[in-house]
Amino acid sequence: MEAIGCEDGTLAYYQLIFNTVHGLFKERYAFRENMTDIIIQHLITEQKVRIKCRDLIKKIAIYKHRLAVQLPERIIIYELFSNDSNDMHYRAKEKFMQKIDCSLLVVCSEHLVICQDKKLLSMSFNGSIDKEWNFSSFIRYIKVTGGPPGNEGLILGLKNGQVWEVHLDNLHPLMKVKINNPVRCLDLSSCREKLAVVDDSGLCQVFNNMNRSLIYQEPSVNSVAFNSLYEDMLAFSGNNSLAIKVSEIIPFKQKLPGFVVGLSGSKAFCLNGQTMTTIQLPLSAPMYQYIDKKMYREAYHIACLGVTDGDWKELAHIALENLELEVARCAFIKLHDFPYLEIIEELKTKQRRGETIREALIGDVYAHQGKLKEAARMYKKAGQEHKALAMYTDLRMFDQAQEYLGSNDNTSLIRQKADWAKNINEHKAAAEMYLSIGDTQSAIDIYAESGWTEQLIELARKLDKAERSQLISIAQHLKNLKHYTTAAEVYTRLGDIPSVLSIHVAAKEWSEAFKLVETQPNYKAFVYVPYAHWLAENDEFVKAQKAFYKAGKPDEAFKVLHRLTENAVSESRFNDAGYYYWILARQCLDLAQISSENQKSYLRKFHQNERLAELYYAYHSLHRYLEEPFTSFLPEALFNIARFLMSETVKSKPNGVSQFYILYCLSKQARKLGANKLAKQLLDKIQNFKIPRRFQEQVEVATVSVRGRPFNDPEELLPMCYRCSTYNPLSAMSNSCTNCGQKFVYSFVTFEILPLVEFVLEDGITDMEAVRLIETPPTTRRDVDKLTIKDRFQTLQFEDDDKGDDEDPFSSRIVNYERKNGGFIPIVLGRKELLSMDSSSVLVSKWNSPLRYKFFRNLLPDLQITMCYSCFKAFHIDDYELQILQKGYCPFCRAVPEHMIPIESENFLT
Repeated sequence: MEAIGCEDGTLAYYQLIFNTVHGLFKERYAFRENMTDIIIQHLITEQKVRIKCRDLIKKIAIYKHRLAVQLPERIIIYELFSNDSNDMHYRAKEKFMQKIDCSLLVVCSEHLVICQDKKLLSMSFNGSIDKEWNFSSFIRYIKVTGGPPGNEGLILGLKNGQVWEVHLDNLHPLMKVKINNPVRCLDLSSCREKLAVVDDSGLCQVFNNMNRSLIYQEPSVNSVAFNSLYEDMLAFSGNNSLAIKVSEIIPFKQKLPGFVVGLSGSKAFCLNGQTMTTIQLPLSAPMYQYIDKKMYREAYHIACLGVTDGDWKELAHIALENLELEVARCAFIKLHDFPYLEIIEELKTKQRRGETIREALIGDVYAHQGKLKEAARMYKKAGQEHKALAMYTDLRMFDQAQEYLGSNDNTSLIRQKADWAKNINEHKAAAEMYLSIGDTQSAIDIYAESGWTEQLIELARKLDKAERSQLISIAQHLKNLKHYTTAAEVYTRLGDIPSVLSIHVAAKEWSEAFKLVETQPNYKAFVYVPYAHWLAENDEFVKAQKAFYKAGKPDEAFKVLHRLTENAVSESRFNDAGYYYWILARQCLDLAQISSENQKSYLRKFHQNERLAELYYAYHSLHRYLEEPFTSFLPEALFNIARFLMSETVKSKPNGVSQFYILYCLSKQARKLGANKLAKQLLDKIQNFKIPRRFQEQVEVATVSVRGRPFNDPEELLPMCYRCSTYNPLSAMSNSCTNCGQKFVYSFVTFEILPLVEFVLEDGITDMEAVRLIETPPTTRRDVDKLTIKDRFQTLQFEDDDKGDDEDPFSSRIVNYERKNGGFIPIVLGRKELLSMDSSSVLVSKWNSPLRYKFFRNLLPDLQITMCYSCFKAFHIDDYELQILQKGYCPFCRAVPEHMIPIESENFLT
């Protein structure tokens, strides 16, 4: 508004009003701002974008991805950057310089449509005119109805009341309807089935677009818009109100100033002055209108446009109660109500099975909804009283269930009462009810679950012997409850001896089981096999062997020890693995004594298992040294152990024994003790192995450092043969002398070579005779020629002999040794040499037959050496006594000192 004063003294008051320049297509609204700018607003996402034209904007048209802007001297066509429905970035596509006077401007995919009063022009984007249509009256309203690109359709409203349809590819327009007054506004439904026209008098008329018949009309309307997502929904405004009409149902109105220009789902687009607003419409009213008319599918379609969760729930339950299962299913899917979805699937399954009685199905729905009385009434109406009975009994409403109880269903009802009492932990009442209907087994199960042994015992005494299955169940439950004595009484009453024995075994009542087996020898296996397993589990392996053999299962004895041995190796318990192999070796030796047919096979297995026992026993110390942070062994002892293992594992390596560990430990101790030559040889050999990652750096450093040391080995580390006094090289891969072939004897703690030399007996001398000859005190007579010792008498013969010989016969045999063809020749002694020996310097391994005794001479009597009388391993006496004090038994065979008895009086199989 402006006020102007003139020179002639007159005053003028002017008011400038500018028309609204805007365009709308679905959710995109474009309007002019500040005369030269365009604001494009996305009505759903509320995004806005500004395009500055820097000139007066006269007309705006928008369609899908196109935007047309008419300026005084030119027209600009914009397009979206992408096909994304939410994209708001526009760019200029076409621009043609042409001044055009028009009343209405419309843009399509490939054309610009210009209205000049009664004429309609179609122009391409380069400014050329494609088609022209002329009408008899002024064109007042144009709306693009869509179509293929380049062939879109338009609907026109004329001042004379005519409505025409024009297609850009057709020169001939089609008149749709004719109304009495000029057209103010019109719209076409999404599926093109309905046409709404508003005239200047405010009358809104809705026509069938196919046959042009009038469907209904509404007064006092200034604007109309069909829902773009639902065919039968129409929004119209007038008298400051907005009305929503669905189909021919009474419209729902609410206060709203302005004009409705669009409707999408539950969102209405209203123009009030120059402001476009998006209003969220409550669609509950039309939905409930459809529900009242039992049009559930139409109500569902309305709900899909946008209603509250409460409305969805109401629709779902009403549809379900009326057996509109598909509508109910879709509604419950929207609510994520999975229990009701399962109910719907059950109802569909029943319908497929032919259960189509409507009242029964509705009764199921009521039952799940908690409407119990209505459900029972529907079941009764359908003639299915048993469903009402099941419903009430499931809910523990036994008083109501009594109304639907038949004459023969009392037992069933009592059973269900008992089940309910059991579920609510009223176990005593439940058991009594089970007993009252004769279900003894269920009562027994309740007593057992509750741990009521007294009730079980009382019931067992009441039951007759003929009720065997119930008595067996009671006995089994008593056994599980560790009432072994009473369970045994029940089994004894039934005469089930194996079950009685199984109870004694389960209770570890071995003495009672053995007493019963004495009277029933056929059942030995029932007792001795589990007894043997129990002994093995408690590390009583010797007794376990006896039990297995008494049970007649010698193979099982081997299996147990083999399994224990394999487990010990896999768990890196190498000390236990050595002990188990020693047990196996002793067992093979005893079997060789009994079985003459397989004697050679058992002896071979004895030597194999004894060798494995020695290897695992030695490897235990070496493995602990590398795996644990501290060790009690001196470097010399670790050196001897590693060298012993290296020599013994040349031809075959036991499972679980790492050759890398052996060589690495030996090389490490060799470097500590100055054996650089051996260390270098071992480290070169280690390079061919796959070295563990945690040792790689240590091996590399050791390999480099040993190259800078003298290439020799100290003489004190070289293993000396006490028979031929030969020093053997440290790298020798044998535990025998390289010169004379005599096998070394090790102390089985530090694995130091002992000054023991083995000798054998001449033919005809028994082991017992040799022991007696050695233990005979030395005679002082020099003319002794021959002394014969028999089992019952001794004979001494005298001969004159002037030859004086003070030389030790054993020493002479050591000095004068021979090797034939490179083979080892043992020292052989006769009766005279045995008689001349000092018994304190002789150690005897008194093996059981079929093995012979082994005799060893201590060449350094001042060095005290002892031998275990169980495994016959030699030890330095100080080392052995220290191990006995620490562990209480022999470190190799675990024999307790006070139980060390000569091996010939022991037998593992007796």
